[in-house]
Amino acid sequence: MSYLAKFRASKTNRMLQKIARILQFISAIVSLGFFSTRLKAILTRSHDYNKSDGAVEGILAAASLYSLLATLAQFALRHGAPKVLRWLLVLMDVLFIGGFIAVAVLTRSNGGPSGEHKGACARQLGINGLVPQRVRDQFHCRLPLGTFVLAIISTLLHAFTAIFHEIHDKVSKHRASDNENLHDEGPGAHGHMTKAEKKQAKRNGLVH
Repeated sequence: MSYLAKFRASKTNRMLQKIARILQFISAIVSLGFFSTRLKAILTRSHDYNKSDGAVEGILAAASLYSLLATLAQFALRHGAPKVLRWLLVLMDVLFIGGFIAVAVLTRSNGGPSGEHKGACARQLGINGLVPQRVRDQFHCRLPLGTFVLAIISTLLHAFTAIFHEIHDKVSKHRASDNENLHDEGPGAHGHMTKAEKKQAKRNGLVH
């Protein structure tokens, strides 16, 4: 058994998988909160909403739901999940790696269509009363930066759960012991002997 296989089957990895799932959910839900707050401010002030904003919002919402379900499954299925479900979790993690990379690209500060310097946040409208517009907009304009950082963190977390998720079936010690005993007893141990074995047994005087 390789070192990677041993680590996948270890208690340490199972504990880290649970921690990673919890962090995935926290990262996704906080990132969704940041971006939703920013969108609310945009829709309230300028209605400057584009397709990339919808894409980011959709990916974050899907990631929040998936990470919640994956976390619940991680704690509920203590004795291992069916093999199909384990492979499905790995596939979903790989898909969300791509999804969060897309979120990071869309929300990057330098040129991202949903970044902190796009739309209304790129326009400084001067002074509104005694408070400059750039100061009033500063909080919600900086929220995509938090989404960008959390997207990178989420990418690494999903990569960890995809790479180190245990996908092979476990063979119990009892079952392995039974197979070993059966092998040691040899052919004919349970009354099923071939013709050649019967002839040899007669020659040895074991069977009449």
